Amino acid sequence: MKSFALLPLVAAVSLSAVAGTPVDESLVVTANRMATPISEVLSPVSVMTAADIERLNISQMSELLSRMASIETPTSGGVGTSTSVYVRGGNTNHTLVLVDGIRINSATLGSTALQHLDVANIERVELVRGPSSSLYGADAVSGVLQIISKQVTGKHFSVSSELGSNDWQNTGVRFGNGNGTTQWSLALGYEELGGFDRTTLDTFLNDDEDSYRNTQLSGNLSHQWSDVASSRFSVQHNDGEIESDNECQNGAYTEVACKPYAEFKQEVYNLDNTWQVTDSLLLKAQLAHSVDTSKNFDDVASSADVAGIDTFMITRKDTFVLQGDYRVSDTLALVLGGEYITDEVESTSAYSSKERDNKAFFGVVDYDLGKHSLQVGLRNDDNEAFGNHTTESVAWGYQLSDSLRVIASWGTAFHAPTFNDLYWPEDPFGRGNPELSPEESENTELALKYSGEKQTFSAAVFKNNIDGLIEWAAVDVNDPWGQWQPSNVDNAQIEGFELDYALTLDKLSATANYTWLDADNENTDMRLINRARRQLNVDLDYAVAAWRYGVSLKARSDFYADTNNTRRYGGYGVVDLRSHYALTPQLNLSATLINLFDKEFTERENFADAGRGFKVGFSYSL
Repeated sequence: MKSFALLPLVAAVSLSAVAGTPVDESLVVTANRMATPISEVLSPVSVMTAADIERLNISQMSELLSRMASIETPTSGGVGTSTSVYVRGGNTNHTLVLVDGIRINSATLGSTALQHLDVANIERVELVRGPSSSLYGADAVSGVLQIISKQVTGKHFSVSSELGSNDWQNTGVRFGNGNGTTQWSLALGYEELGGFDRTTLDTFLNDDEDSYRNTQLSGNLSHQWSDVASSRFSVQHNDGEIESDNECQNGAYTEVACKPYAEFKQEVYNLDNTWQVTDSLLLKAQLAHSVDTSKNFDDVASSADVAGIDTFMITRKDTFVLQGDYRVSDTLALVLGGEYITDEVESTSAYSSKERDNKAFFGVVDYDLGKHSLQVGLRNDDNEAFGNHTTESVAWGYQLSDSLRVIASWGTAFHAPTFNDLYWPEDPFGRGNPELSPEESENTELALKYSGEKQTFSAAVFKNNIDGLIEWAAVDVNDPWGQWQPSNVDNAQIEGFELDYALTLDKLSATANYTWLDADNENTDMRLINRARRQLNVDLDYAVAAWRYGVSLKARSDFYADTNNTRRYGGYGVVDLRSHYALTPQLNLSATLINLFDKEFTERENFADAGRGFKVGFSYSL
């Protein structure tokens, strides 16, 4: 109950919300599955818009997310590498990632390759912190991250290009047209990193530069069939190649010469249909197909020399959602819906099962009566692999004044075992465990939100207990040298508080957030790995005439890289400078100095940071 000792602090402060433009005018869709003004949402929400991305000179998803409250995004050596997402201290697979409402996580790993997504194609990012399984089902234990893609209307053309350190470049073009009923848009992009040594290892062939290439395509077509019916089809496609360091070993566990690389491909196809049946009833149907492909190769070694070379993994996901939003009265709104998802795996590994489905029904009740507001969520998931699961949530808000609200909430959530957890092919050292149960959590929270004309502030204390964490454990506890398998062996307790502030004036804007976190393994009383106890982000921007200047601070305290808490890495603070110049209304120039003081730091053990760097670019639009 340590976090609840902080309640006097919460009550004593004003409060904040999100980065960017005045948030009270924004509509968010993730918090309760229907468009709602952010000032009326009972969940803690952060929003980053396309305007914020342009203002902050952001080009990577890890950069974008790390500026939000209560989230860490360590990479495995910078651009293009695996990016973890720790929201409120949870594991990466405890955050559900959606693109335009569709899950895009890998069925085998449970995580999402966020590092390959095109930031230039983002209209807004919404992060709901806390459990949301009662709305979205599996994996929304620590939060839901929704990426909403751009849908530019009318005749338009834009081109942008950036160059930076380590022979990095990023170029994109977008164009489209339309009329009163039909709109279309197409965007193409290419990103490349000449390379730097991503790891701290310098043995064998590890001391080399590791490159990255990513080709991106996105497009959408929308049509208004009538005054009440409309459809939109969108596609996103990324494919490329990434090199990595690796101490390759053969079956005898001796090092062999190798230069491994992986080819990747991400595809998302999405069809949305909406019908405004009456003034009070809106129906939505969504059909989507996503594919995640990874293939491993080597420029020196062969599969005869090293296991894992010349292998591939393809996961496919089909999703169908039917939802109705019904406004019963001025004070009561309902969301009811159903969801059907199928996962399929194709791989060089011989999984004992290669497909499963999930059927779900969900409902949300929003009740608003004067100073009191209430939201109740309920969902039931029936999964072919692990059976039936029901999750619930309740949130209550009380308006202390026109601009100040106190909120109390409670919710349950679960994380579903992945294909790797359940069906990993058996070998002499390990195997999957089809008897696994989902990880389960229970979260309680108390928050205060202030929404003023020029500033917003929010504070929250929370406690999340996660039971049955899936970890590798010996099949026979008396034989630790025998086979191991994923098992529900650990429990975690995560407590913390977060502060989030935003100020918008005529020339000056500022955002800041601070998080204190105590994320422990209850079984061992040790801190969870790679979790900093304290996080601080500050962004300041000042605009004058055609110029805009900015400075950012990202600070993290120490963390441990092992479960026994013996390998400790110190905290750090990194300062970036940026500027924009509007040469003409259509042409903008930008420059960023990254890691101004060339601070050496570690985000993840054995992986290097790129040090001081820069990027310059331009954008032109008609």
